[in-house]
This record gives sequence, C-alpha cells and structure tokens, in this order.
Amino acid sequence: MRSHLLWALAIGLLVTLPARAGKATPKYKNVEAKHFDRSEGVELTPDFSDYLNAELRTELQKTKLFSQVIGEGEVVDDADAASSVVVSGTLTEYKKGNKAKAIIIGYGAGNRTLKMQVNVARHSDQKDLAMFEVTVHADPRGNEKILAKEAAREVVKKIKDSLEHESA
Repeated sequence: MRSHLLWALAIGLLVTLPARAGKATPKYKNVEAKHFDRSEGVELTPDFSDYLNAELRTELQKTKLFSQVIGEGEVVDDADAASSVVVSGTLTEYKKGNKAKAIIIGYGAGNRTLKMQVNVARHSDQKDLAMFEVTVHADPRGNEKILAKEAAREVVKKIKDSLEHESA
C-alpha cells in the first residue's frame, strides 16, 4: 500500500513540475517591432516589409520573453517603458538567387540571400540592448512570404539569445 502511495506521489510531482516551469513570467513588459528600413539597391516588393513585420511580431510572441507585442507607434505607459523594448533594423543587402542553379545543383547553390542589421533598444531611454547582423539564405523558388518567415525566425532567435545573456 505504501509503495502505491509513493508511486502516486512521485508521478504527481513529475506531472506538476514541468507545468509550473512553463509558466515563467515574461522578462519584458512590451516589445514593439518596427518596419525595417531598406538600403539603396535592396529590390524587394513593398509588401515584403509588411510580411516581415507580421512574421516578426508572431515570432516575438512565441518567445515568451514579452508580456505583449504592441503595434508600431503604439503608446507605452511611462511605468512600463523601462521594461519595454523596440526592435528596428535595416535590410542592407538582397541577392535574388538563381532558380536554375538551385534546381540543377541543389545543396544551397543559387539560394537567395538577405542581410539585415538589427537593433534592440530599451523603450524608455533608447539604450541599445543588442545590435547584430542577420543573414538569411532561402530557396529562390519560394515566395517572399517564406523569405520573411525565415528572416523573422533568425532575427528573433538572435534577439532571444541576446536578451537572455544581457541580464546574466
């Protein structure tokens, strides 16, 4: 009888501990993702900036680092400004790739490339928390939505790494 009770207790602990660990409080109150600027010569459609911004907001929400992802230009309470961040950046280079190379050679040959400079700053005093460059490679046969999704994933991965190490 005692062994059954001990097993039930052990299983109960194993079930509840991961559930409690997953409910960590977010480190930052708000994050604002701004539309990225473009350097001269970056030839992407005007819709790409909207795709990238939408994907960036979606990926930022998934990180659980932020209580809320706010819209561009949305007002932040003064009390929350110190624990809020702004993500901005510039698309610095875009190479459209070569579909023929991608089909014939494969293994990443002919991929399109997008380079971006990303800046993460505190909302209250605009202090830089992280600055980095991201390079994304994508199949040239995909559309711009796929490129935007890959770019957002890479940007948010670096943001997460940077902000987690920033306080440590």
